[in-house]
Amino acid sequence: MNKIKLFCLFVVFTLPMAVLADDKAAPKDTPSKAESTTAQSSTVSYKSFKEAYAAGNQALKERNFEGAVSAYGEAENLSTTPKGKSQAANAQGWALLKAKKWEEAKKALGRAVEEDADNKVAMKNLGVASFRRYEYGFAGVEELKSAVKNLETSGENQELLERAKGALSREEAYAQATVTPVAEVSTTGLNFKALTALGDKLQTEGKFDQALKVFREAEAIAKSPASKAAAANRQGKVLLDARRPHESVPYFEKAVENQPKEKIYLNNLAFSYWVLYDSGKGKTEDLKKAVDAFYKANAIDASFHSENLKMALDELKEVDPEAAKAYGAKKEKEEAAGEDEKGETKTDKDSGEKEDSK
Repeated sequence: MNKIKLFCLFVVFTLPMAVLADDKAAPKDTPSKAESTTAQSSTVSYKSFKEAYAAGNQALKERNFEGAVSAYGEAENLSTTPKGKSQAANAQGWALLKAKKWEEAKKALGRAVEEDADNKVAMKNLGVASFRRYEYGFAGVEELKSAVKNLETSGENQELLERAKGALSREEAYAQATVTPVAEVSTTGLNFKALTALGDKLQTEGKFDQALKVFREAEAIAKSPASKAAAANRQGKVLLDARRPHESVPYFEKAVENQPKEKIYLNNLAFSYWVLYDSGKGKTEDLKKAVDAFYKANAIDASFHSENLKMALDELKEVDPEAAKAYGAKKEKEEAAGEDEKGETKTDKDSGEKEDSK
C-alpha cells in the first residue's frame, strides 16, 4: 500500500545558527517558562544570550540534547527582546525534536511563535511537532488540525502540509462513515481472497477493528507462506492507519518471516522499526533494525524507495557512526564482487498475495 511509503514522512529542519545582538542579562527572580520545560535546571551560569546560545549550539552538535535544551533555555531567559526569546525557544524546540520529545518540543515551539508570530521556522517546526504527535498516536484529530494550520501559515514544507491535509481528509471521511453504529459483518463461507477484499474495504472506511478481525480470520485459514505473509502484512498496515504503529511491528516481522525476500514486506518492517525509534518509544537498536531491513529491501531492488535507506542511514550516522560505516563497506564489497540479487525479486503485481482456497 502506498501509505507505507516514506518518501514524505520526514522533513529537514533549518535551525538558524546566527545569534541576535542580545547580550544583556535579564533579571531572574522567579523561574521562567523556559526553565519550567527544561528537563533539569542548568548547572552552568552564562553571562549573556550569545554565550548561552553558543553553548546550546555546541551541545546540539555533540548530540547532548539535554545540555542543549538547558543552554537554549538560559538563552531565552537572558534575552531582552521578543525575537531573541523566540529564536532561543525555537532552538530549544528543535533540540527536543531531535531528542524525540514531541510534547516538550511543542511547548517550546509554542513559546517561540507566541513571542514572535513572524518566526516562520518556529511555526513550521510547531506544525511538525503536532503532526508527529498525531501520527504516532499521542494525540487526536484536533492536534492534526493544529498541524495543518501552522504548516499552512508558515508557508514552508509544502510536502508535509499535503500529507497532513490528506490525513485530515481521511479522518473526516472516517467520521462520516461511522456516524451510525458499525454493524458486524458476516464472514461465513468466505475464502481467503474474499476475506482480504472485505478487510481492505473496511480499512478504507476507517473501520479498523473490524478490518483487523477479518484479516485475522484470513490468516487463520491461510495455507501457504505467501498467504500468511499477506494477511500479516495487512494487519500491520491497518494498525499503521489506526495510528497504533507500535503494535504493527510483530505483524510485519511475521510477514517477513514467511516471505524473507519480499521487498514490500521488508520495507514495511523497516518502517515499523523506524516509527518505534522515531516516536521516542524505541531505542538505537530499533534504528539499527530499520536500517538493516531497508538495506535488505534495497539489495533486492535498488530503485524501490532508496530514499528510505538513506533517511535511516543518515540518522544512524549521527547516532552510531561506526555501525553506519559497516553498511557502506558492505555495499562497496557487494558492488565490487558484482553481486546481483534483483533477479530473485517478485514484482509489485505478484507480491505474495495469492488466494488461498478453503
